[in-house]
Amino acid sequence: MYPVTRRELLLGSGAAAFLSLSGVGGALRMAQASPERAASVDRYSGFKMGLQSYSLRHFNLEQTIEHVADLGLHWVEFYPRHYAVTHDESRMAEVAALLEPHDMHLPVHGVHNFGGDESQNRRVFEFAKLAGIPLLSAHPSPDSFPILDELVKEFDIKIGIHNHGPRHRYDRIEDSLKAVAPWDKRIGFCPDTGHCMRSGEDPVEMVRRMGDRLYGMHLKDHARIARDNPPETILGEGVIDLKGLCQAMREVEFDAPISLEYELNPRNPLDDIRQGLDNFASAAKAT
Repeated sequence: MYPVTRRELLLGSGAAAFLSLSGVGGALRMAQASPERAASVDRYSGFKMGLQSYSLRHFNLEQTIEHVADLGLHWVEFYPRHYAVTHDESRMAEVAALLEPHDMHLPVHGVHNFGGDESQNRRVFEFAKLAGIPLLSAHPSPDSFPILDELVKEFDIKIGIHNHGPRHRYDRIEDSLKAVAPWDKRIGFCPDTGHCMRSGEDPVEMVRRMGDRLYGMHLKDHARIARDNPPETILGEGVIDLKGLCQAMREVEFDAPISLEYELNPRNPLDDIRQGLDNFASAAKAT
């Protein structure tokens, strides 16, 4: 294997070589699942369960990776404070080296606030391409869509619109559906079930309506479905219909990794996350 220069990386021809060196997103490594990763998929009855690293925001990157591994998960969605957008190949190799021993993968990164600056948007896509990340969760402004439409075609990287509940741009399910309708199909959804509940809507309906443009998911639970800011709960301890959600995901043939996200008890969330994972595993098995 010859050395890969930064110029080759940014031109794209070196990207595949870099990924094979770093291990992040490499096709060969992805195809060769470890027994532990296969057991994780089996535990969740075919679903690829991962974690949104914001759940562990009071831990550093190394601690976060160790905690995700200890939870038995093999997919992680880093938010930018854990893994910032960069073109520094040494930093990418460093992160890859931390993930490699755990057979851990980066299916999505975000949430990104895309705007009307093409160069800034392109910088995020270049990072994702080099790091082997196939989906960017996003909160795009209206003027960003013509730019994103071209970038998803050029880089073959998907955008997943992330809802943020009442009074935000993507409040209702219909807001997200209307936003993506005119654009390339690679612009789809990475919604948050908890924010959906805070918008007074049913996550099961959300999954069915988003259908084959559902590319990722933040999995969260609340005490009730209502627009009065219902409190968050441990996953499966609120009113989310986990069995119905699993069934809906099977109906739309959703096969991307899921990012459980838990915002409560941020300094000591692991026991609560484990309980939520157990609850999801039981629901998935029932479907």
